[in-house]
Amino acid sequence: MAERDLKTLLSSLKVKHHEGVWRFETIPAEASSWADLVTLQTARDIAMLFREDEGLTVILRAETDTPADNQWAWLQLSVYSDLQAVGFLAAVSNALSDAGIPCNAVAAYHHDHLFVPADKAEAAIAALEGLAASA
Repeated sequence: MAERDLKTLLSSLKVKHHEGVWRFETIPAEASSWADLVTLQTARDIAMLFREDEGLTVILRAETDTPADNQWAWLQLSVYSDLQAVGFLAAVSNALSDAGIPCNAVAAYHHDHLFVPADKAEAAIAALEGLAASA
């Protein structure tokens, strides 16, 4: 069952580090179709898609030529947070901010997912584990 209580969410917080390095890109609205993306999803190892007015944001596995400032570690917060939980991502974001780590968050149905610079993944995990320990 999904959890709403902030103290319970924070104290039971575990971090799963997905293997690999990920990147963000966009596919312009006029050049994208869901049918094409279904085919691309397997071919390009797409993890997530999000439709915006400007096009589709795509999070996929980084390639060897991906610039360093677009190389991200994917951290899954392995606590089943309710979509109406209040303050959970704010506490997580504050812990990362205090550690000087930028973060792009994606809230999905069962879990929240964070993308942090790949070279800061271990520091981010330590900051989140510290948050859980202090809850």
